[in-house]
Amino acid sequence: MIHLEKLSKEYDEVVAVRDLSLDIPEGEIYGLIGPNGAGKTTTLRMCCGLLEPTTGKAVINGIDVNTDMELAQAQVGFLADFFSVYEDLKVWEYLDYFARAYKLGPATIPSRVNEVISEIGLEVKRDSMVKGLSRGMKQRLGIGRAIIHRPKVLLLDEPASGLDPKARIELRQLLKRLRDNGSTIVVSSHILPDLEDFSTSIGVMERGLMLRSGRVSDLREQVDGANARTIQISWLGPIGPVQEFLKTHGLLSRALLDEHEGAFPFQGNDDAISQLLAEMAAVGIKLTGFHEVKQTVEELYLKLSHGQVM
Repeated sequence: MIHLEKLSKEYDEVVAVRDLSLDIPEGEIYGLIGPNGAGKTTTLRMCCGLLEPTTGKAVINGIDVNTDMELAQAQVGFLADFFSVYEDLKVWEYLDYFARAYKLGPATIPSRVNEVISEIGLEVKRDSMVKGLSRGMKQRLGIGRAIIHRPKVLLLDEPASGLDPKARIELRQLLKRLRDNGSTIVVSSHILPDLEDFSTSIGVMERGLMLRSGRVSDLREQVDGANARTIQISWLGPIGPVQEFLKTHGLLSRALLDEHEGAFPFQGNDDAISQLLAEMAAVGIKLTGFHEVKQTVEELYLKLSHGQVM
């Protein structure tokens, strides 16, 4: 759905994006992560035609953005990090305005506006003035503006910036719904927990370079190996039997144990984890908790960006 080929952007002696090649399949939620100044915003702006690349090309759904910009932009919805809203309009008027700007058929606009208002969860604010909306509601309205013309691709630059925890959760739920409805979504962020739980793939950028890109599960496997796991346990009774069990299985040296809980790395598949649990119970350890701890996107990013895996 998105094809970037040797894409670069230079400003005099500053290279904002360098030789970026990337393919994002249809139906992905792609997390573009990296610190401020990594080149994320520049990349998104080149993808939607707001910036012309110095070299290379961006292709959206088979359409070259620079050679056929208007047709390509019809495929894209873009929400900038800082975007303005017309505060003296009502919510439905705001969306109606952009529906007309995108040249939707006049007869279809009222139903499409109502559909989008429902999709972004602003039904109770349909007739409210935009200036009275909270920051989170304005963010949802901005996404509504970006999807009003049913784009195949949605590009969101730091969409969770400034939102409170509840609004961040609502934003993640909205993006999942949009993906389920057929959108391919690229979300840039330097706040990595914002991308946890819903990004299907990620790209790690620093200083204009893409360090690594791929599905989250594949990158985790590349970093830690196919069967690398972290097991967290809690138990009743003394710590001694737990230490002895882990020592017997060669797991104690890297375990972090407290009085009644702890964690340790474990190499093995699901069957091996199940067998380990059964053995712990068989020797009389009274487990109150036993589960695998998934490596977070943030932990994965730190490993990829600090030279541990290159």
